[in-house]
Amino acid sequence: MSESPTGAPAVAAGKPTDSWVMLLPPGWARFPTGEGRARELDHAIEEVVARALPDDLPRDSAEPHRHLLRDQLRRTLDGARDAGSGAVYLPTEPMNGTIIPASITELEFVSDAGSDPVAVATSILADGYEESDLVEIDGRPGVRVLATSHEVQAEGDWPMVSTRQVLYTISRDDVEGEWLAMSFSTVWNSHDTERLAEALVLFFDAVMGTFRWAGPGTDVPNLPEQQVPGSA
Repeated sequence: MSESPTGAPAVAAGKPTDSWVMLLPPGWARFPTGEGRARELDHAIEEVVARALPDDLPRDSAEPHRHLLRDQLRRTLDGARDAGSGAVYLPTEPMNGTIIPASITELEFVSDAGSDPVAVATSILADGYEESDLVEIDGRPGVRVLATSHEVQAEGDWPMVSTRQVLYTISRDDVEGEWLAMSFSTVWNSHDTERLAEALVLFFDAVMGTFRWAGPGTDVPNLPEQQVPGSA
């Protein structure tokens, strides 16, 4: 622990909800998309490209695929960045041979300072979702809602799909009115892929069960290598 000029232990600036961690399985990656984080985003993309197409592959055959993967990731992330997201979590490798049709978006926002977080969360519940519940995430109040949409036009020439979105909105600081939203989305277009989407909703709920605040004043235990950090 560092010390202040007076010799007393220095107090870390900030608050517990300034950062967070959660567990994700191998094959997922976090892409920072917030303002001023272009260099971090570039680094995250290059890490994924290097894992998918390592340097020991023949350059002539691998380099076009590297460019294609970079372009695909940037197209996917551009919309999230323009929408103001702080980060996007994507499955970048198949799981047991299956491509996972899902994503998680991290977004911070501010409500009126001093608002009762339970009252704010309850107001979200009134918006007519299929499922809506008050929740507590590592000691902070929030809300979980679920919505399904059918016959959604996918980007490009892809067929119409159905989507399911699960949103956790968590109060970070009721005095300042700071909130964190973790939005999960999955798609399907057949009976079999709908069953996968249903399983992926359960997967996301399990991920949120591992969510822990990790800012100053917290003592997060050592987590497996698959922990994914978040930051304010």
